[in-house]
Amino acid sequence: MKGAVEYIPTYIPKGKYLYGIIRTEGDKELGQIGLRRARVYTIGFRNIAALVSDHPLTKIKPLRETLTSHDQVIKEAIQDFTVIPMAFGHIVRNAKEIQRLIEVNYPEIDQELNRLSNKVEMGLKILWDVDNIFEYFVNRDRELRDFRDTIFGRSRQPTQGEKIELGRLFESKLNRERQIHTETVIRVLGHCTVDAKVNPPTHEKMVMNGVFLVEKGKERPFEEQVHLAAGLFDGNFDFDYSGPWAPHNFIELELAELGSIPSPQESPARLHRGL
Repeated sequence: MKGAVEYIPTYIPKGKYLYGIIRTEGDKELGQIGLRRARVYTIGFRNIAALVSDHPLTKIKPLRETLTSHDQVIKEAIQDFTVIPMAFGHIVRNAKEIQRLIEVNYPEIDQELNRLSNKVEMGLKILWDVDNIFEYFVNRDRELRDFRDTIFGRSRQPTQGEKIELGRLFESKLNRERQIHTETVIRVLGHCTVDAKVNPPTHEKMVMNGVFLVEKGKERPFEEQVHLAAGLFDGNFDFDYSGPWAPHNFIELELAELGSIPSPQESPARLHRGL
């Protein structure tokens, strides 16, 4: 429900809601920008700290307001810190458990913060801007067009097997074009990025669903290279870039011994991966 706020009884004891992990000396505060407009502050061990806010010890529903608040904290934090973001919905019972979490995983967290230091994530989606993707390919590819005309141009209807074969041929052409275009774009963007990953397309008209690790402060050169890459394509393609974000897709860290309240999906504690 749009704008809905989850009702939580006041008698439920409070724990610490986790947003992410940063490197910092001393206590820090980000203001009242957390879930339910709670104060966001740090709880640390040595020079590593978790970004938290107080929240009742209960499962949290992924409502629009709570999801937005979670993301807003991380977005605010990356302005001044390298952030290892946590997935939505994790609550730890008290400060000692958070300090224990960092202590147990300290070497791995320290290494990950060093690897991702001063880096942000940029996203780039490329779409075929056409009304009918199958007809677009048929008009451009003679092999696909000839096979389509052969099985549909006879007096009898094509068999199910022939339709399946046509679908397979179209899928192979589609994936081949995706690969060619993706390699072109990654090559152009390689001049201003540290790393790149390509996530699976979310629908048929998606050419590339890419994410790029970029040095903080070099977002502008990234945008310029995106425009340069877009200039290599005709008007049948749409480029849509976003960011900067915390490096969700580049996290290579699994935390042990996180005593948290699981999310509504009953998932174990995990780091945030993906947009």
